[in-house]
Amino acid sequence: MATKNQGMSKFFSDAKKGFLNFANNYSIAVNSGAKEAGKQIFEGMEGLNQPSDIPAGKLFTAVKIGVQHASEHMVNSSMEFVEQMKNNQKSK
Repeated sequence: MATKNQGMSKFFSDAKKGFLNFANNYSIAVNSGAKEAGKQIFEGMEGLNQPSDIPAGKLFTAVKIGVQHASEHMVNSSMEFVEQMKNNQKSK
């Protein structure tokens, strides 16, 4: 019975580590995407008199680029995590 409890404890510990890893990568990706979108917005504002003069298309494109940047970060992080899990399984 103790072995079963140890197995469940390890499972929950691993699940917690995986969730924390995902949450950390998600927050980094969102932050990075927001910075990229902000950079695009500032570039779109160059030469304009008022921030309200930014065309909606440029604003939408900046947000789209930021979301794409964050998505790419999450995909890359997920692929690294999967590779790490595969390597851990091979070493056991």
